[in-house]
Amino acid sequence: MFVCLHNTYSAKQVEEFGRIAYGFDVNTVVITKATASAAQTGVPTLQKMAYKLKKNILFFEDLDDAIEVLRPEKVIMIGNKNICEKKLDFKEVGENDLIVFSGVSTGFTQIELEKGLGRYIVENEIGALGNLAIFLYEISRM
Repeated sequence: MFVCLHNTYSAKQVEEFGRIAYGFDVNTVVITKATASAAQTGVPTLQKMAYKLKKNILFFEDLDDAIEVLRPEKVIMIGNKNICEKKLDFKEVGENDLIVFSGVSTGFTQIELEKGLGRYIVENEIGALGNLAIFLYEISRM
């Protein structure tokens, strides 16, 4: 399973996303469409963290590139209830899936949502970091 932070401009968000993922023993973190300080300092900081922990980081220009290279069985887009039609059933998550979290508070665009299955975890907007932590905790319990 790959966890992906998509469309972020925050270096701190990239770093914390990686810290949470690696803390739950995720082997590979994927970052797509990082801009501004996320690309300039966030990704290099995460790369250093990954190297020290003997983990992996993959950095792609856009989500399409990650899908092309990783060839996941499913792409699950974790957003908020306003844009995603169904609540995530954790049993539907497979080992070869790409789980994508939106790095912006507005969530995914309609075009981005068409690339995968739109799902929400909690009814209120808690952001990528909160959703990632809940997601990985629930997956670790299975």
